[in-house]
Amino acid sequence: MSILLETMFFLALAHFIYESILAPSWRLNLRYKLFTLRDELRALRGDRDVRLDEEHYLHLQDSINTMIAMLHRYDVVSIVFAELRYRRDPEFRKRVEVRATILDDCNAPQAQSIRRRSVDLIARAIALNSGMFCVPLYPFALMGMGFCTLRRSLRKFAALSGRELKSIAPGRLGAAIN
Repeated sequence: MSILLETMFFLALAHFIYESILAPSWRLNLRYKLFTLRDELRALRGDRDVRLDEEHYLHLQDSINTMIAMLHRYDVVSIVFAELRYRRDPEFRKRVEVRATILDDCNAPQAQSIRRRSVDLIARAIALNSGMFCVPLYPFALMGMGFCTLRRSLRKFAALSGRELKSIAPGRLGAAIN
């Protein structure tokens, strides 16, 4: 029981530190990077050597502006709800596909680079905004992704002698192994 309470206390403390100190500063850093991408896009629009048509420019700028405004809303739950709506609503799916096609079909390599970097930043935002939500899920993800590795580790762990096992965690396992 005390281990459970200690674990809950440390998780609550970690959640407080993460959500109140770390995540806001990291999110601000991502926001600044998105502002930089938007500025690059606007400079690209003014460059006469780059052939960036109005439709691609407007869609990419709108996409980045949405990312800036809604950065705090990108998380695993939002992605799941978006995916569910995408699967269930054919009209929504069509709008998303048309917009994604427009954004991905741009001929200007610099604009493609901006698009790619903006998607990378949103992937980081999803990880950032879902950080403490995913902590309880990490063991399941690790088991799902690396069950064979886990099995090899358990095989090694099961081969330890009582003395070796006591030396790993003397306070926790020592009393149980006698």
